[in-house]
Amino acid sequence: MEPTSQNAPNWRKVIILPCLLLPLFYVSLSTSAMGQSVPSSSPQAVQLNQQGAEHLAKGEYDAAIDSFRKALNLQPDYVEALDNLGKALSAEGKDKEAVGDFRKALKLAPDDARVHNDMGHALFHEGKYEESLASYRKAVAIHNDFPEVYNGMGAALMSLGKTDEAIVAFQQAAALDPKNVDALNNLGAALIGQQRGTEALPYLEKAVQLKPDAADILENYGHALQQAGRNDEAIAALRKLVAAQPDDPVAWVSLGQFLYASQQYDEAEASFQKSLALKPGNPDVEFALGVAYHVQGKNQEAIQAFEKGLALKPEDADALYNLGNSYQGLKEYEKAIANYKQALKIKPGFHEALAALAASLLAANKLDEAIAAYQKVLPLQPNDPNSRFNLGPAFFNKGNYRAAAESYREAIRLKPDLAHAQYNLGMSLLRLNDNKGAQTAFAEAHRLDPTLNPPAVATK
Repeated sequence: MEPTSQNAPNWRKVIILPCLLLPLFYVSLSTSAMGQSVPSSSPQAVQLNQQGAEHLAKGEYDAAIDSFRKALNLQPDYVEALDNLGKALSAEGKDKEAVGDFRKALKLAPDDARVHNDMGHALFHEGKYEESLASYRKAVAIHNDFPEVYNGMGAALMSLGKTDEAIVAFQQAAALDPKNVDALNNLGAALIGQQRGTEALPYLEKAVQLKPDAADILENYGHALQQAGRNDEAIAALRKLVAAQPDDPVAWVSLGQFLYASQQYDEAEASFQKSLALKPGNPDVEFALGVAYHVQGKNQEAIQAFEKGLALKPEDADALYNLGNSYQGLKEYEKAIANYKQALKIKPGFHEALAALAASLLAANKLDEAIAAYQKVLPLQPNDPNSRFNLGPAFFNKGNYRAAAESYREAIRLKPDLAHAQYNLGMSLLRLNDNKGAQTAFAEAHRLDPTLNPPAVATK
């Protein structure tokens, strides 16, 4: 009689990738006045600048740029027009050109906090976060009670990984302007990033009240609710998000992830499918869909999703691991082994993949390879009883009953209520002619699990 084995090896739970959108940080471009500018001596330039500002407010960027340039043709040292031209160019995505105009303005008015602030925005959009932060700090040194500057400073600090400092900046912005939606949302997002969802909730609730249909706010609000353990409310927030943004593939991904976390796998599957229908070819969403299939036992569908994603992103070790799990679920051990090995080639320290590889090698009756793999796993998972339990059948089937018995004893030491380990220990001891020890092990196995009926053991 061969030893029993557990229904499945104890691998890492299948992986769902993190949210595809990081918390969003929006640095708005304010037209409010800060500091002093060189006034215009040309009434026509003033009029053109005003026309440009009106176009800018309406999002008519080309018309705004044209008006500001005409104003500057009349008066090249018109700081306000230079600043406005920079903002219009930045709004069109021409940040490098915008920074050039801001620098011209600062040569004329080096103490204009408004221009330092606006240059900070443009540098931020260029990804030059250190320079952006320096511009915001100059603006604060000149004008320290303007919330827009602190909001921009917080975004730059977040992008530099200085979350604690960013939170302080966002708090300052929100304190100066309690209705500043961007600051409230950014503060909430920064707190979420530190797993402080409960603290984030008051700020995001206020942001939702002020701007109830904003997709980024609803998403962050959902994350905060989830971190606070209010999953049903989190899902409701994300349902509101997809209702407001039904054609946004990222919104559907977010809803799918929340549904997955709440073990509503069929609905998560549908959400990921909706996202892919709106925007095909996203490997991470294919991987998430594969996970949703896998946990429902739909291994064939999971394999198709993982393989689609891997065709686009072949070096994703987690996806290869999950693909291996799906093949293992279908008892296609050779394919499972190949994927686990590829995952380990990409990510050598991936001990969950190594444990899964060992289990599949054992299932494929490749005993020497399975033993070698498990012996690599043990130092990486010293307190895992299942790795030691799974090593036992490999030794037993090789005829090394003493090593098998020792593996089961180690599993029992780590998990005394592991009934199958007691039973398998009994089987190993029988082969070693230790009938008394086998009887004791079988009796304990039956006590822990009455469905385990031991074989008759001769007493000496």
